[in-house]
Amino acid sequence: MMRLGKFLQCLIPALTLLIALSGATAGAREAGQPEAKAPAVDELAAELDLGQLIALAFKDNPRLRAAKLSWEAVIEKYPQVTAYEDPILRYSYFIEELETRVGPQEQKFSISQAVPFPGKLSLKGDIVAREAQIARLEFERQTRDLIVELKDAYYELLYITQAIEITRQNKDLVAHLAKIGTTDYAVDGTTLNDVFKAQSQLAQLSYDLILLTEFKEAETTRINSILNRPPEAALGKPKPTGYVPFKHTLKELYQSALDNQQELGISELQIEKSQKALSLAKMEYLPNFNLGFNYTDVGKAEPGPLGTLPDDSGQDAYGVDFGITIPLWFGKNSSRVAEARRKHEAAIYLKEDQENKTFSGIKTLYFKLQNSERLIRLYQDSLIPQAEQSLETAETWYKEKKGSFSGLLETQSVWLNFNLALQRAVTDYYQRIAQLEQLVGASLEVGTPSPGTAHKEGK
Repeated sequence: MMRLGKFLQCLIPALTLLIALSGATAGAREAGQPEAKAPAVDELAAELDLGQLIALAFKDNPRLRAAKLSWEAVIEKYPQVTAYEDPILRYSYFIEELETRVGPQEQKFSISQAVPFPGKLSLKGDIVAREAQIARLEFERQTRDLIVELKDAYYELLYITQAIEITRQNKDLVAHLAKIGTTDYAVDGTTLNDVFKAQSQLAQLSYDLILLTEFKEAETTRINSILNRPPEAALGKPKPTGYVPFKHTLKELYQSALDNQQELGISELQIEKSQKALSLAKMEYLPNFNLGFNYTDVGKAEPGPLGTLPDDSGQDAYGVDFGITIPLWFGKNSSRVAEARRKHEAAIYLKEDQENKTFSGIKTLYFKLQNSERLIRLYQDSLIPQAEQSLETAETWYKEKKGSFSGLLETQSVWLNFNLALQRAVTDYYQRIAQLEQLVGASLEVGTPSPGTAHKEGK
């Protein structure tokens, strides 16, 4: 019997060839370990900057980490689908030796490699490449949506903070007026009803402050959750944001969505992927191949009647195998092609639907944005200046005994409501810009801040 070393010496050339073919498509990568969670940033308790919050969210948010790892996982599929299947090594031991002229066959070794029809592996690689691009765009979409969510919470927190300041200042003022009203009532300078109005307005402002404080805590928790911080972690005061005119036209927004929106990019890649899958399905009509090498261990032959042996007695046998698949079941293959074709057509329609929904959403948000701008200008340029002038006049008239105390309270209330409405309009304005950025898939630059929208101190 031939020793195993002899077989290995014969097998080395075949193994070398298979390893070379495998190495052309395989790649080894270090397994990435999850990053450690970053500690809470203390400076957030002092003052909030939107850019700083976005940077922290990008670094620490678990949703983005998961999306990035999913993208990297898809990339790892490429060397898998573009490589040959593992070769098959077979061993056969003859329980009853098969006697031949040169000797009995004792055992047999063989190795074979399946080889797809040229072009199939490259198509599979193209499909995975599209999947990797889709995963990258999905990561970008998750990042974009997270930034929009963070902007929405930041501007809401800014509004609540400004509303608390305005309400607190007015509460102090109304408390002062209530004292004046009580004093004037003692000397018949005003009516008891006016005093009750002042007390009622003071109680309402106290309730509003409690409510606004609770809203602030809710928005703080919302931001902390985005930043992957403890829910009750302290957050500082957001930086005030003045009104900045929006310079983009509706046509520019439509074009930006076509160029940049991640959902439309994913839809386009889905069309390309389905087209590659259709081409691969058509190639299933073509055969695959199988290449192999075999070695048979042959023992010494028994001497003949004359005591002679064949010259090739005990000589081992070697052979090369070649196989080919027969794509005989045309019904199965035609059904596979029909399935791929319908998925390709569906991907085209889905992209059209995504475009329609995107353009409709942009149009709706653009109208709301313009309405917010009109409200900002109305309060900033007209209503608030008039309310300030009316408040000054009401104070003067009351001091000169020409106006009523209730008129002064109503004028003060109007001034308060107009200032809160202005801050609400500015907040809605920036939140809608963020929502537009979500639809167009890109940042929307605005112009120079307009004066007059920063919070004014109460009188």
